[in-house]
Parts: sequence; C-alpha cells; structure tokens
Amino acid sequence: MTATAQAGRRHPVALVAGASSGIGAAVARRLAARGSAVALVGRREPELKEVAESIRAAGGTALSLALDLAEPGAPAEAVAGTAAGLGPVGLLVCSAGAIRLAAVHETEERHWERQLRVNLTVPFLLAREVLPGMRERGFGWVVNIGSGVGSEVVPGSGGYGVSKHAVHRLTELIHEENRDLGIRAVTVAPGWVSTRLAARPADLGVPEEEVLEAEDIADTVAWLLDRPARMSVGPLVRVEPSASRAAAGDAMTRHLTRSRAEGAGPDTEETP
Repeated sequence: MTATAQAGRRHPVALVAGASSGIGAAVARRLAARGSAVALVGRREPELKEVAESIRAAGGTALSLALDLAEPGAPAEAVAGTAAGLGPVGLLVCSAGAIRLAAVHETEERHWERQLRVNLTVPFLLAREVLPGMRERGFGWVVNIGSGVGSEVVPGSGGYGVSKHAVHRLTELIHEENRDLGIRAVTVAPGWVSTRLAARPADLGVPEEEVLEAEDIADTVAWLLDRPARMSVGPLVRVEPSASRAAAGDAMTRHLTRSRAEGAGPDTEETP
C-alpha cells in the first residue's frame, strides 16, 4: 500500500450530513481535528458556514454544501460536490434527522413521509452513492446516527421510532454486504442527547449533567474509527446516559405526556 493510500485510510475524506448543529456539527469538528477533510452538508447555510469556519480556524479543512438532502437529486449532488472539492468519500456520517412525536392515529401522512425520507431514505441514497467507490478502493466507513428509541417500542414515537428502527437494519445490511471488502458500517444509537431535537432536561426534572452531550457521540465515532481493521464493532452501538431517569424512551414518553397536558400538541423538529 502506498503512503498516500495509508494516509487516506487513517484520515479519509468525510461527508457529514446534518452538520450544521448538534451531533453532526460535533462529529464534523472531531473528524477534522483528527485530520480528515470534511464536507459539511445541511439546509441552513449560515450555521453550516459557522461550523466550517470554526474548523478552518482550528487548522482543519472544511467544505460547506448547503443542500436539503430530502430533495430529489440532492444526495448525489452532495457526494459529487465532496468528490470535486475534497476527493472521494471514504467516510459517510448520516446525522440529519426529522422528528414528529405523535401516536400512530395522530400522525399526518406528510409528517410520516418526511420522517421516513430524512431519517431512512436519505441515508440509503447517500450510501448508494458512496459504496461503489468504497468497494472499488477496498476501504470505507458508513456511520449512521440512529436512536435508542429505534431499539425500543416507545408509544408516541411514531414515524421517528419506525424510521430509526429501519435505519438500524439498513446499516446491518450494508455491513453484511460489504464487510469482506474493507468497508465497515455502524449505527451509533444515542440515548438522550442535549440537542435542539431533544426535550430540555430541566423540563423533565433531570439535571443537565446527566444527559449526554453531542461531543460524547463524536467521541464514540472517533473511537470506532480507531479500531484495528481486524476488529468489528456493532453494527449497532448504543450509547446511553448512566442515570436511569435520563433513559431516552422514558424521557420521550414523559415529554410527550407533558406536551399534551399543556395543550402544545405533538412536537416537531428537524436538524439543519
């Protein structure tokens, strides 16, 4: 293996979807600090540029691509733009997400479709774009940010819970189909993380320090990348708060109950 190829495997060009805030931004910064050139993809251009500038200020390389990945053709455009600006994608991280908490009978079709599109179809389309090149080069990583809720039956999780459960299986398929070709696929499934998508700990009587931070998930991704080639972890890796009162499923149930009691209705949010 040439020195260039070895460097590419240690610090592969990364595409991070949903990189303008939360877990995606934290992962992008960590990957850049490790030496990867990182393409940041998200809908909100000002926030995306802010993350990119912070990476460059720290001596890293970042390319911002303002795209709504749910739009037709956008995943292919993101991968092509990354290849043109930084080189072929060797590490794909899918962190973009949409959530609408509601019981099945309360879920509108448009909300169901949006969540499945963003949480499941977008990771599929991005993986479909990058896998042929990874297979040809004999190396690559696909990291999907799932959810602990995807491994549990949480009433009220609706299309979010279904789509996150499905993305876990998508990752398993990618792993099995490509494990003998130098490609590893892992879903990192966090519990309650303090981001704009999650309930505020104070609202549920949980101390802030008991809830995970986005940097904890970035640490997990970095740890996975440091495993030797002979070692497989996952393809599902759950990362939960230590405190039982900060468990994701219970917190989501209490949050939905509280919202209904206050007449706020189902929650909706989407990562940039």
